[in-house]
Amino acid sequence: MEVSILVYVLLMIATAKALGEAVSRINQPSIIGELLAGIILGPFILGKIFSELGSMYSATFLGDLADLGILFLMLFVGLEFSLKGILASSWRGALIAGMGIAIPMVLGAFVGAIFGLGGKELVFVAIAVSVTALPVTIRILKDLDVMDTRTSETIISAALITDLVLLFAMGIVISSGREATSISDVLVLASGFAGFFVLAFLIGKYAVPYIYRLLKWMRTGEAAFAVAVGIAMGFAVIAQVMGLPSFIGAFIAGLILRETGKGLKVWVRVEDILSGVTLGFLAPIFFVLIGFSVKFDAVSNALPMLLAITSVAIVGKIVGSFIPARLLGHGENESMAIGSMMMGKGAMELVFARLAFEEGLIDDQLFSLLVLMAFVSTFLAPILFRRFFNQAAANGEIGPEPVGEARPDTFPGT
Repeated sequence: MEVSILVYVLLMIATAKALGEAVSRINQPSIIGELLAGIILGPFILGKIFSELGSMYSATFLGDLADLGILFLMLFVGLEFSLKGILASSWRGALIAGMGIAIPMVLGAFVGAIFGLGGKELVFVAIAVSVTALPVTIRILKDLDVMDTRTSETIISAALITDLVLLFAMGIVISSGREATSISDVLVLASGFAGFFVLAFLIGKYAVPYIYRLLKWMRTGEAAFAVAVGIAMGFAVIAQVMGLPSFIGAFIAGLILRETGKGLKVWVRVEDILSGVTLGFLAPIFFVLIGFSVKFDAVSNALPMLLAITSVAIVGKIVGSFIPARLLGHGENESMAIGSMMMGKGAMELVFARLAFEEGLIDDQLFSLLVLMAFVSTFLAPILFRRFFNQAAANGEIGPEPVGEARPDTFPGT
């Protein structure tokens, strides 16, 4: 491995953790510091001063580490969630996801048309402003230490459903960019989505007892950790083959493994190792690379469009999530907290934008606009969420335990 790569990794980790620690002292989640680290280290600031950093922004190895980081992050948080709790929240999540997609999508199409967009560009912008970044959302909830609440399980259910629906829509848009899309193409894509979840259900139902016996036989946490990572990678591969993003597979694997491993003495060690590898190393690299993607110079001539798209992405998502949350009986402040967290874009938005850019559906300027919109919404999401969540807790709108099974905090100190 080249020395320069080691220097880049050291620089990224040191800056990300230093800024993450700094913002945590002012009661903000560390992800904000990691995103700021990417902005500072990126081509917009230090890149203009030190030309030697140019190779860092295009290093394939760092991109691979970031991709691995998102898989580990999703496995990590999947282990923290009660599958029963998520299923209990799924009907609420579906209602919030439905309106949370419809309202920003309509507004996004309207704004795009005003600025002269048409065809696939217009469709993509409508999809992009409707996204909720599941990995970033989970990381923020984890940083804020509010995972054991009904609010968080509702948000995760809604975000998961939102991203699955929009992934399906994105698949149709991309396939139509290559060639004419037929009904059979849509059915094949839908079959892949459904097939993965059927397979995951069958594995969870029939393979869990054997996995439990294997983990029970393990004497060291390191060996059990290897088994857990291997299973997560297997699920990630299956998900990607069937048309889903690989991190969805890792998340589902975490849910299954949590039900399998809980109660085993060796599982505490697995959680400790995974926490250190994920939060201490791989996840910060992923979020720093998000910061690298922000290109301010590309949007200098399109500030009105940036303001309009960002406003729609924020306001449309909050309103679209607030209304169904209130109708479902959540308090006013809790509903605002749900809407605030649902507006975050982050990883999913960047994945969508990159796919669309590579397929020629959007140009460089629109790509940069969407990246910056994702950064702004992700930056504001935890700030607004914390304010409304704390107010909801003070007003008695949020109970101490989620709708699903009660469980202790399995990751103290993270």
